[in-house]
Amino acid sequence: MKQFFNNALKFSLVYFSLLLVDLFLIVWSRNELWRLTTMPVMALLLIVFYIYNDKSARPLKFAFMVIALLWFLLANISVLFRNESIMLILVSVFFILGNIFYILRFSNTRDFDFIRLLPMVVLYLIYMFVILHLTLDNLGDLRIPIFVFLFVTLLTIQFSLLRRGEVTKDSYYLVIIGMLLLLMSHTSAILSVFYKAFANQDVLTMLLYAIAQYSIVIGIINEKKVGIS
Repeated sequence: MKQFFNNALKFSLVYFSLLLVDLFLIVWSRNELWRLTTMPVMALLLIVFYIYNDKSARPLKFAFMVIALLWFLLANISVLFRNESIMLILVSVFFILGNIFYILRFSNTRDFDFIRLLPMVVLYLIYMFVILHLTLDNLGDLRIPIFVFLFVTLLTIQFSLLRRGEVTKDSYYLVIIGMLLLLMSHTSAILSVFYKAFANQDVLTMLLYAIAQYSIVIGIINEKKVGIS
């Protein structure tokens, strides 16, 4: 078991093989609950892989990452029951909590200049305006959870950007790529539920999500502080 999780290539082959099975189930299975055999397993594998391989993180940062991944695991399970309104709220809450713990994991002690962040803030506001404009009429009681969900996701991206200069480039860019893919996945999911969906859009959503989480975990595992060998 330890040899498997310490071998990135073997783990990656199993992880992405499960992803292919999951995408197959999305397209061909009439009962989405079959995905309980793939989505949660992928998330659990990612958690165990992280636990085995992050040897350099401080205990508190390590705990934040594991807790974040556990919240995302609960979101993965809950999303399969999203036909119920209460489950959509739970999915939003779980994703929000997962992102909050990502923020705690990404955060550092470096001060930042708010003026330099203004261009990104403007982009975030434009993004939220467009998404809410497209979906507002269909959100109903979910307006506040979805708004908070989008806001926290964008805040997580901002904290991942603030790692620049604090960690090595490979870790920085892997996490950034992961967070952008995660935002794209969340956007696809929101639009498919509250605006309009195209054929097999769930395939795109899951593909982006799985690669995003993989990229973030690999980036964090490879994190090294600048100036520390």
